[in-house]
Amino acid sequence: MAARSSEQRICVARLGAAHGVRGEVKLWSFTADPAAVADYGPFATADGRAIEIEALRPAKDFFVARLKGVADRPAAEALRNGRLSPRRG
Repeated sequence: MAARSSEQRICVARLGAAHGVRGEVKLWSFTADPAAVADYGPFATADGRAIEIEALRPAKDFFVARLKGVADRPAAEALRNGRLSPRRG
């Protein structure tokens, strides 16, 4: 059953391309109140990485997020297309 529980994770946001050179990323929120997505964290990606949103600001049709431990563009690009789910226990 452990494999099944990981398949049932709820995706609350998706990370996009890097935004700028300081490690920020584009983020699309799927929560009822899109601006409250950070309240659902900390997050885990499908490959098990831990993600925490430090700051979030609105842009055109997405948000720009600063993530804990992501300080430059290459680190931000490594997270591209990551899907964020609330971490369990």
